[in-house]
Amino acid sequence: MTPTVRAAIGWMCVLCAAVDGYAQQDTPAAQEAIEPDRPDVTNGTHIVDIGLLQIEIGGVYTHVALGQHAFGTPVTARVGLLEWFEARVGTDGLLLQTDQNGRNTGLGNIQLGAKLRLWADPGGVPVLSVLPAINLPTASAEHGLGSGDADYTVAFLTGTDIGRHWHVDVNYGMGSIGAGGGQPHFVQHLVSASASVAVSDNWNPYIEAFRFSRQEADAGALTAVDAGAIYELGARFAIDGGVQIGVNGDAPGLTAFGGLSIVVGDILGGHGVHARQRKAQERGRKAKRS
Repeated sequence: MTPTVRAAIGWMCVLCAAVDGYAQQDTPAAQEAIEPDRPDVTNGTHIVDIGLLQIEIGGVYTHVALGQHAFGTPVTARVGLLEWFEARVGTDGLLLQTDQNGRNTGLGNIQLGAKLRLWADPGGVPVLSVLPAINLPTASAEHGLGSGDADYTVAFLTGTDIGRHWHVDVNYGMGSIGAGGGQPHFVQHLVSASASVAVSDNWNPYIEAFRFSRQEADAGALTAVDAGAIYELGARFAIDGGVQIGVNGDAPGLTAFGGLSIVVGDILGGHGVHARQRKAQERGRKAKRS
């Protein structure tokens, strides 16, 4: 493991320890438990509550082959704008790639997207959501950190509870992926499924399998499995970690990842859903006094 990777993992450990102490100070502004879309590939149908800003950050170390590895620091910001709509912006963060030709370092691509609820049980969580996104080519194609072309994707998300403790999410996605070098875009398909179990009020281990039809124009399908866990530190914080193992020849042999998700606060002030709830509670107290 390189000094850069060790330093990144050490920094994440320090950050998580600091968050653990602060997590006890949750306020009523985040009454429901946090539901991050990381660390697995499969996204849940859950939409961030109106007015809340949720930040999800992480580190990913990928071992492709002997002398060939990569490290990334993805970050996603999600904000609930309506009961059925959340906007999001993400980035691959700082990328480091090492192979036989040396090391390349630079900033990754930027993603713009939104999650929309298409169907939900009355008064319940969404049963079906859709996640369109655009991947902007801000990573250097010259240094091999990106293709230099934009990607356009859409994913359909569904999920259900099984019994009292189990939950399963399933995604199907397709996209028009830039091949770079002036080549035309190619079509990519994604199928993924993730099963999790609430073993306690805080621990949520999961296991996942996913398959990309291809990630390069001249490459074959990529299939992998991964397993990990999410640990909730109160309603506002969650940490996660896990490992991924490639199943076929085009998938990286081993990937390790970890991260942190934070509900920053109600950025819409008096217009957010929690502000409305507080006003309703105040009206109720005044009515009782009168």
